[in-house]
Order: sequence, then C-alpha cells, then structure tokens
Amino acid sequence: MDKPAPQVLSIRQAKPDDTIGLLRIQIDALRTLCAPDYTSEQIEALIERNIRHSSLGGCRGEITLVAEVDNVIVGVCALLGYRISAVYVHPLFARQGIGTRLLAALEQTAITYNIKTLKVAASVTARSFYQRNGYRVMGESYLIAGNGLPIRYINMKKRLLPIFSKVF
Repeated sequence: MDKPAPQVLSIRQAKPDDTIGLLRIQIDALRTLCAPDYTSEQIEALIERNIRHSSLGGCRGEITLVAEVDNVIVGVCALLGYRISAVYVHPLFARQGIGTRLLAALEQTAITYNIKTLKVAASVTARSFYQRNGYRVMGESYLIAGNGLPIRYINMKKRLLPIFSKVF
C-alpha cells in the first residue's frame, strides 16, 4: 500500500556534514529495496563500493542533492557530468514521489549546465522508476564488484534538450 506524500519536502545541495546520513540512506535502501533483485553478497559489495567512494570524497565535479522532510534527510541523488550516479530514498519514504522529485531537480540542474542527454546505469530494482520518468533502456551491463561478483545493471538514457535548436 502506498503511503501518503509528505507534507513538507525540500530539496537542497548536500553539505559535507551530510555524508554519514547519505550513506545510511544508501545502505538502508540497498538492503531493503534491492533485496528482491540482488543477492545479499551483491548488495554488500555495492555498499562497500559506496562507502569507499564516499570516503574518497566522491568525485570531483559531482553535484549531490538531498531531500529533507522536517529537516531529516530522506533521499539523495547525484550527477557527475552527463551521468546520474545516484538516486536513493530511505525505505520508510519510498513510493511517495520523493525519488521522482529528486530526479526532476537533478534533470533541471543538468539543463542549467546545457546537458542534453542524461545516462544512468540503473539497478534492476530502479529500472521501472526510470522508465516511468521517461528513460529508455539501451541495454544491460555488469559491474564487477571488488569481491569479483558480477552485478547486473540496465543502461538507460533520456534526452533533456534537443540536439539542435532553431535560430529565429
């Protein structure tokens, strides 16, 4: 059963002191929401990868946004160039439109940087989320985790801006 949408949701740029909270959301989302689609070993490998990425300070140029309800972070998304590198919502707040609002904010950010097309290596779990938001499947790929496990992803993309615009 879907939960009612939160009354007050705000989206803002992430701050350095948000890091622990953002990791917690990613860990909880992976362990709960991705459990039907991935093995526990694959999920733990993804968690380790996210922790390692976070401890390295993320990637230079990565833009991270957070969603808050009553000043509590409940979701996170990130953009690195023309690639979406993360969209996670805490399981207690899943399926309330928060991920969709985060993704829309990320797409608007991309447009301000004149990014015409966004790509994402979506988890099997997130495939339908991205499809509902206008992303098309381009094929499948596998990430080989640090422990050697292959983890299946769906390559997707969405055109945000036309390639050529008319000059008036």
